[in-house]
Amino acid sequence: MDIDTIKKVIQDFFQEGTVTIVGSGLSLAEGIPGMHDLAQELQIKIPAMLTTADDINIWNQINNDLVKGIGLEETLHNTKPSTYVEECIRKVTAKYIGEADNCIFMDVIKNGKVLRFSEYLERFNIKNRNMTVITTNYDRLIEYACEIDDIMVDTLFVGKYLAGYKPDQSKYSYCVGIQQRKGKGAMLQYAPTITLLKPHGCLSWHLINDIPYSVMNYPMEDSLIITPGLNKYREGYSVPFDTHRGRANEEIDRAQKYIIIGYGFGDDHLETHLVRQLKGGKPALILTYELSSNAERLVGECKNVTAISHVNNIDSKVTNAEGETILLGINLWDLHEMIKTNY
Repeated sequence: MDIDTIKKVIQDFFQEGTVTIVGSGLSLAEGIPGMHDLAQELQIKIPAMLTTADDINIWNQINNDLVKGIGLEETLHNTKPSTYVEECIRKVTAKYIGEADNCIFMDVIKNGKVLRFSEYLERFNIKNRNMTVITTNYDRLIEYACEIDDIMVDTLFVGKYLAGYKPDQSKYSYCVGIQQRKGKGAMLQYAPTITLLKPHGCLSWHLINDIPYSVMNYPMEDSLIITPGLNKYREGYSVPFDTHRGRANEEIDRAQKYIIIGYGFGDDHLETHLVRQLKGGKPALILTYELSSNAERLVGECKNVTAISHVNNIDSKVTNAEGETILLGINLWDLHEMIKTNY
């Protein structure tokens, strides 16, 4: 597959009907800590937060796996945290990711940092409410990228300072006028808006008096997020996670195509629907630093899936069901470089 053919494949995805799925790889590229750094932060902070023998014993089992180099997700599947240890993990995770999120936000505001997702959005003709983005990330980089491009973001909350969770009303928040159509009645007009679905939660989401709200400046450690491990499947069936997960799966089923950015295919909340659609023949473009074993297996099984990944800092690998192609001197796996090369 030559570069011109690959460019044509890529450009065919930038159209209406494409759902974008974003994993941690995109945030990592912007400076949000990944799983390895998060594991180290937990190893530093968690021991001082524990007092009971049972919790200390559970954490020691977790820490032993981390010391051996076992990944955080696998470690938290091997040893199920107690309720208190899990709460400590959630607090440390939210604060650690939140501090990085705030630094990036200030870099955008003060120094004009251009986020990769902002460049990405500029390649779509977003009118009214015709684009959906699904992310498993807690950070708010997608929200920043949208608003810097003058695109509104619907996360199913309504309000500015203390936004209530109103999934059936939120879409009307972005109505900017009414168009009178001769003989057809009136039609609502909307600002360019992206529906952003976050089935694992967000740093801005908080439970206040048992009611979910979106509040930008509330203490990070109290964020509603689902941390890695076995318990995330239990938490995924509570408000607001359940609605976001359900809506995400509806959008996956409805989509014509997918662009999948920095996502490792390791989450059952989404993949029951996503894998079924890909195996059914829907086209997907995967952009990632490294293909996970799950992603690699899926690419081999699905004839309409093309994956672009890292070889080194200047070369890329294109993988599909027919095999692999190495592109020399171009790192198409990086969203910034991919956009620059194709447009």
